[in-house]
Amino acid sequence: MAAYAVELMTRYDGLVIATFPDLPGVTALGRDDEEALGEARRALDEHARSGEFLPEPSARGATLIEAPLIVPA
Repeated sequence: MAAYAVELMTRYDGLVIATFPDLPGVTALGRDDEEALGEARRALDEHARSGEFLPEPSARGATLIEAPLIVPA
């Protein structure tokens, strides 16, 4: 399974945005870091299951989230 780095940034209003440097457009939002990471896992899972291309992970970070293994039918 591939693991993608996720970056967390706190917005001006206190909400936390999670983004994946290797996956532009795959983002998530939460009230705190824990919720943002949970939402990021769901966003990555949804992206992988949609059939969208998943590049090889290139970014390395302190926080990594594993992408689900999708086997074509």
